[in-house]
Amino acid sequence: MKQTKYNYPVAPSKPVTEDYFGTKITDHYRNLENLEDPEVQKWFKAQGSYAEHILENIPGRDILIQKMEDFYQRKAFIVFNINITRDEQYFFLKKQKEAETAQVFYRKDEHSEDELLYDPKDYKPASQKSYVISNISPSWDGRYLAIAITHSGLEIVEMIILDMNTRKVLPQVITHCYANITWFPNSNGFAYTHIPVIDINSFALYKDMKMVRYYIGEEPKKLDIFFSKDTHPQLEIAPFDLLHIVLFDPLDKYVVGYIYKTASSKYPARYYTTVAELEHGIPDWKPLLTVEEQAGYGMLINDTYVYPTVKNAPNGQIRSVTIGTASLGASTLLVDAEADAIIDNFAVTSEGLYFTRVKNGVESKLYILQEGKEINIPLPHPAGSISLASKGGRYADIEIITTGWLNPHTRYKYVNKQLVEATFSSLAKYPEFDDFVVKEVLVKSHDGEEVPLSIIHKKGIELNGQHPTLMHGYGSHNISIKPRFSPIASLLWVAQGGIYCAAHVRGGGEKGEAWFQAGRKTTKPNTWKDFIACTEYLMNEKYTCPEKMAITGGSSGGILIGRAMTARPDLYAVAISKVGLMNELRAENKPNPGPCIRDHGISTDPIECEALIEMDAYLQLKEGGKYPATLLTAGMNDPRVAAWQPGKFAAKLQVYNASNKPTIFWADYESGHGIGNTHSQGIKKLANIYSFAFWQLNHPIT
Repeated sequence: MKQTKYNYPVAPSKPVTEDYFGTKITDHYRNLENLEDPEVQKWFKAQGSYAEHILENIPGRDILIQKMEDFYQRKAFIVFNINITRDEQYFFLKKQKEAETAQVFYRKDEHSEDELLYDPKDYKPASQKSYVISNISPSWDGRYLAIAITHSGLEIVEMIILDMNTRKVLPQVITHCYANITWFPNSNGFAYTHIPVIDINSFALYKDMKMVRYYIGEEPKKLDIFFSKDTHPQLEIAPFDLLHIVLFDPLDKYVVGYIYKTASSKYPARYYTTVAELEHGIPDWKPLLTVEEQAGYGMLINDTYVYPTVKNAPNGQIRSVTIGTASLGASTLLVDAEADAIIDNFAVTSEGLYFTRVKNGVESKLYILQEGKEINIPLPHPAGSISLASKGGRYADIEIITTGWLNPHTRYKYVNKQLVEATFSSLAKYPEFDDFVVKEVLVKSHDGEEVPLSIIHKKGIELNGQHPTLMHGYGSHNISIKPRFSPIASLLWVAQGGIYCAAHVRGGGEKGEAWFQAGRKTTKPNTWKDFIACTEYLMNEKYTCPEKMAITGGSSGGILIGRAMTARPDLYAVAISKVGLMNELRAENKPNPGPCIRDHGISTDPIECEALIEMDAYLQLKEGGKYPATLLTAGMNDPRVAAWQPGKFAAKLQVYNASNKPTIFWADYESGHGIGNTHSQGIKKLANIYSFAFWQLNHPIT
């Protein structure tokens, strides 16, 4: 193996050859998986420094940063994570335009002045770490506020409690926990998920998680465990199952408990117990819904549990079951499936059941079910995506948030059968986008299946095949790419004269359960073949050409990007994988492997092993192949995708690539999977991606 013209830091190579059901595979960089090896760490740090030197000196990068800051600063502030108590107190995160991170604010009612409650800069200031708030949760009466806080992209949080009477943080700090909690009805404490091992490089990460009670003022290190594999051996909880509970209303009699079998099913098993048992002793969890019911996240209204399901209905139904009856196993159909649209989300209020239907992942409509009839609620603007939230079945309140590729996020209330705008964030104008258009098309894939493709460009462009085009894709875990208004993350590309696209490929959730099943394990090749078909469509229709084509995706979308660029390197000038899975055959050997095993396969099964080899971009690299310019990123604090996944791919590609195009591997020691970045980190990452792509597409940044 020979080094290319680029002076890359040379990766140490200690080959390992293994036999997979008769197929011998040599892994030249298996040693890079040992992130505790000083020689390996030296290489990762050298790659990070090399990448930063290249990226920070790309012509026009500073211009992009200035434009991103300009777009961002047009809003005086943005508000998110709004929590409304039953007596109408408002707790929310607010990020002001000059701030690096969001702060916690409070209103005693909707129309009161904002009051600053907490700034993450006040948390452990001597540590010199950039702390961010990942979640907030007020008690039912607003007496206390739990604040989940972390740093450097770590997703496991520390929890602090703010006393609203004194406006002071209590001295106790809860560690080793997730950001979500469930308050007890009398607001004197809450339940949370305890994570014994939090080392992101440990194979015990997320092992033996436990539900723990915590009462205000107690010593957090004394764990009051009430739900675990040890307390409930009869539930057959596996070592890496995720446990979670929800109390939907302080007046409820029942609590719902969830067991997520992360390695085998994306649908949790559900149990119920009484509130009294939740607060004291070891609850007697009784079955509510099995994994086989294929139920999504539901809501409890008194003794009726309402839930979406895809069992025998790939596009989704909404059903209900009643707790405490002999007929618990018999559910009632509330909303039936439709042939050309999926049920996306729902919320229950005292006025009725609100739900959304989505066609091709990009066209959303809003409905309310009243007295058994579906009533369409017209929206002021077409919506690509709609989210719903309610206080529960005892209240009429409903929060509706709509957005689209060109329509900003807008929050509404539904009052007297009218949508009333109730947006918290400040407004901004973007005249640069006034002449943008969106085309939603269906592209025939290799097998005739129609794949939705979103295309955004300036009005009236000449279809001459010369436009710099950036296409985004994902295609895993039943997750959809939803239309989202983002001046910085998508529309800036178009403002610079490019075309921005989103390919809604199989493996995602855009067209329902069948769409997901058609892009996982042995059907996974459909994911990148759909993507390639979308690429060819853009070229056949004269939007772009191979010399002007860039692709990007992240996390499990790394499979898509890696296999598209290795299967058809002739189609792409640039490939960008953000914290991507690039060596799927070895993904089961990283911490937190459950979702990968569940949706991609496991090497101990001969059929799934063959599928893993086929979807493994690292293994598909050919020595002397002519590959696109490639940018790979890794978060060294990433608990989801181990940094060696993109690292091994980068090491091999830097040696194998004969195209004389760069392979840049940015190993970032100050971030994780992309969650919890500061403002500057987020801007820097996007500027690196855009400037790298424009640079390699020979398109000037102005």
